[in-house]
Amino acid sequence: MAKLPKNKNPKHTSTPLTSGPLPAHIRRIALPMSIGFFFNTMYNVVDSFYAGQISTSALAALALSFPVFFIIIAVSEGIARGASALIANAIGSGDGVKEQELSGQVFSLGLICAAALAVTGLLIAEPLFRLMGAEGDYLNLATDYMHPLFWGAVLFILGSMSNAILLAHGDSKTFSKVLITGFFLNLVLDPWFLYGGFGLPAMGIRGIALATVLIQFLTTSYMLSVVIRRGYITSRCLSWFMPKLRIYREILKQGIPTSFNMMAIALGFFVTTYYLKDYGKVAVAAFGVGTRIEQIILLPAIGLGSAIVSIVGQNNGAGKLDRVRETVALCARYGLIMILLASTILFIFATPMVRIFTDDPAVISTGSTYVRIVVFTQWAYVVGFIYIGFLQAVKRPMYGFVESIIRKIILPMSVFYLLVTIWKVELITFWWGMVAINIIMAVVTLVYGRSVLKKITDQET
Repeated sequence: MAKLPKNKNPKHTSTPLTSGPLPAHIRRIALPMSIGFFFNTMYNVVDSFYAGQISTSALAALALSFPVFFIIIAVSEGIARGASALIANAIGSGDGVKEQELSGQVFSLGLICAAALAVTGLLIAEPLFRLMGAEGDYLNLATDYMHPLFWGAVLFILGSMSNAILLAHGDSKTFSKVLITGFFLNLVLDPWFLYGGFGLPAMGIRGIALATVLIQFLTTSYMLSVVIRRGYITSRCLSWFMPKLRIYREILKQGIPTSFNMMAIALGFFVTTYYLKDYGKVAVAAFGVGTRIEQIILLPAIGLGSAIVSIVGQNNGAGKLDRVRETVALCARYGLIMILLASTILFIFATPMVRIFTDDPAVISTGSTYVRIVVFTQWAYVVGFIYIGFLQAVKRPMYGFVESIIRKIILPMSVFYLLVTIWKVELITFWWGMVAINIIMAVVTLVYGRSVLKKITDQET
């Protein structure tokens, strides 16, 4: 079996993040990620558009399936983000054995998680949809859409694991290219698989899911080939793919809090929607439209959150704590400047932006009000992305999980209960309640994150 010397990295083609100007590293990682996530958002818009061409029930089935599908995404992204932080630290410390051991183990762990997700999902999807009120054609459409995605769970997870390794090396361009390519492939495959033609039968909503699985197969194969070609994992070191509980525990300790963090986001959406229903369908629709607009505006901040995991991870592993401090400061500065500009644009052009998604005058009016109010909380999301990413990179992922549970579930359930059930406030007060929750948690995150940063960097002196 081939082994690497203790402090010798495998052959890397990426630029080390432990030297060179930090602003250039941040731009090189964050910009491609932001662009890629924009096209990923548009990918989902395309799926929703073609589902709407089938029927209103199909569109509703797609929406019903989202939180279930989100479980696959949460597990894969959680483990990937945790592994990426660990691998980045190993790269920074110059421990090539640890780096490749982690890279191999994350794939074998991913395969195990994928198998468990596929089996569990196929068994519980239909009962879960029934519990959520689906029946008849509505239920059939939801299960037709989800079953192919559960069969393809392994592809989603292996794709995330490949990206975790690439991102640990500071390569976000490969993933960005994959997301952009996936969007354009989806423009072609969705209508083809949906309506049939060129030898394919019309497959309806199942075709939309199968198109996603095929695209995931192609993009995952490409990312995996890049990982192997660059020598980040080697086929000779088969023992590094065999399950090792010690490494699994290390990865899961980092990854599980992030996975539950993402699941809490989905649960938080349900909590908010549950209380919004008292204000009618217009309020729920306005919230849905406003959330889509917020996601687009926050894409640069999401890119910075990804960059900070790679850059801080490598420099933390290398013991270059001055660069850790500088990276956090730069990302916070860039993020706040960008979100200030974006929030100003959002406030001014709220109504035209809402009109892109709906022509209902009531939804446009309510949605515009919602957007103009939540611009005052956009900076809070940036603080969360930056400091929770920093904590992940220095192997302290638990705060992100706790913060998300409090911000997305505990506080909303308490505050919204008081506002809606006890005090019966108007909708505009409900929106301001959402803002208050996010600002409170942003201040807590900022204080805690800065205290950890000070504690870590004080070790230098």
